[in-house]
Amino acid sequence: MDILSRLFDEMHLQKVQYITVNARGSWQLVQSRQDDYLSFIVVISGEVHLCYGNDNNDRQVITANNMMMLTTQDSYVCQSAPMVSNLTAKTIMPAHTEGQIGLEIDNTDSGHKIIAQGNHVQTKHTQTNHMQDNETQFIVLRSQFDTDMARPLLSALPASLPPVTQKHSAYNDVVNIGLQFFLLEVSLQRPGKTTMLERLAGMLMIECIREYVEQLEMASGFNDSINHATDNTLDSTPSWIDHPWQINIDADNSGENNAIRNGDENGNWLAALKDPCLSNTLYLMHRYPEDAWTLQSLAKASGLSRSGLNERFKQSVGITPLAYLSHYRLRLAARFLRQEQYSISKISELVGYASDHSFSGAFKRRYGQSPSHYRKSHSKKSTP
Repeated sequence: MDILSRLFDEMHLQKVQYITVNARGSWQLVQSRQDDYLSFIVVISGEVHLCYGNDNNDRQVITANNMMMLTTQDSYVCQSAPMVSNLTAKTIMPAHTEGQIGLEIDNTDSGHKIIAQGNHVQTKHTQTNHMQDNETQFIVLRSQFDTDMARPLLSALPASLPPVTQKHSAYNDVVNIGLQFFLLEVSLQRPGKTTMLERLAGMLMIECIREYVEQLEMASGFNDSINHATDNTLDSTPSWIDHPWQINIDADNSGENNAIRNGDENGNWLAALKDPCLSNTLYLMHRYPEDAWTLQSLAKASGLSRSGLNERFKQSVGITPLAYLSHYRLRLAARFLRQEQYSISKISELVGYASDHSFSGAFKRRYGQSPSHYRKSHSKKSTP
């Protein structure tokens, strides 16, 4: 398994919600802020004008057989044209709604009429020439994910992806297959439907990120392109580290004392994925967090010198390998605590700490509370 595949697994997409929309005439749909969700807009026919960002000033046009993934959790708008007026906007996806919803809008005559909204509205993947004039069919799908585990990856991505391009690629074929699969799955009531839709959300996410990275590769100078493509370049430490000063690794924890260093302002986490040595280093840390890794052992496994690995990793990711490992171990520990699957002592062992005491101290500095209090505050049993 490669490091990107492992990161996708760790994001743990779940609780998929979706809405199928048939719209004619002039229309506008609004999605309010949605914490802990990734969103996908997949267009079957026609086109969707997507507005997001500050005051919805960022805009994209999604055409038939294309999709857009939104990593931002702020509000966004889907509408029929670059500018629409005198419309009462309809909310896309209420936070309490789960499962399948169908929405049909007809505004071809007058007013903004919702002529059907229910548990099932048929949406067929038909060719554009079979559609009515000015009709758009699309799907809005969203899925919850583990925000803590996803931080390094999502912080390196733009608010929307992949970039719009006219060039046909494997991405378009995957979108087409994904659409057919989705429409078939939602039309049937079969066991395992929830799991299948969660797998579909994961497939859409992977394909959007792969297409984004591949488009950057085709541009001249991958590292330069990736830095200009996002607003997440580094100043002193990566943006996915909330409070880097809170991590002060104990001396008995795999020699990681004083691991945090200032990051390079030109670093970017995605660049490390395209470096075989660095991607291997990341994979080893994610695959075997319980091992007593040192800079020397990581360098040896990746075919670099200690100074070479340290410098190269810091240049791309923004912090040193041991600092990254420290953050990853604590994010993983927090996930285990939320899952309530292992004892705190076992978790300490699973994430590579030499003692429960050093683990508890490091965890409290990172999350502001002890592992036992963190588990209690995130306990499923305490949820009403």
